[in-house]
Amino acid sequence: MCQSNIYVTADLHLGYSNIIRCHNRPFMDVEEMNRVLLEKWNDTVCVDDFVYFLGDLSCVENVKDIDYWLKRLSGNIVFINGDQESSKNIEFLDNVIVDVGDNHFCLVHNPEDAPEDFDGWIIHAHSQSHDLEKHPFIDRERKTINVSTELTDYRPISFAELVEIISWADSIYSEPDYLATYEVPVVTQD
Repeated sequence: MCQSNIYVTADLHLGYSNIIRCHNRPFMDVEEMNRVLLEKWNDTVCVDDFVYFLGDLSCVENVKDIDYWLKRLSGNIVFINGDQESSKNIEFLDNVIVDVGDNHFCLVHNPEDAPEDFDGWIIHAHSQSHDLEKHPFIDRERKTINVSTELTDYRPISFAELVEIISWADSIYSEPDYLATYEVPVVTQD
């Protein structure tokens, strides 16, 4: 399986109108938010790709609601248990350990639930955009990556992108990064 065909994302909260106000999402209403989130997901993820979904697909604890949204999302989805889900049709995992190249990742909804002895990068969600000082997109000191959808342009992000970002971000930045929109810097020599 190719790295570029493996994605991660979280905290879509489909169908939940309060999330727009609570997290300053740039949508007029819940219908627009649902449409844009589905379009961005399906424009990014192909039917044969894999997506690790780190919780909170929707805020409705109705199995019918989760199944409704799943029928509209491309890819093979592996679910990490979030705060809002329940379904008899889905197996929810507490966390998943993934190795990509030399990078060791723990995928978990809440970063505080990662195994205590884990010594790699923790990819998490849960905090969304309301606490970026504590949970920025990338925090090299704590070795965490926050993939709440607000921080990844409302689309899944590939492991290839994450590996590239952490490989050069480590040597360039000293402060936590609050946004996921990166342009690789051009270094010129005098």
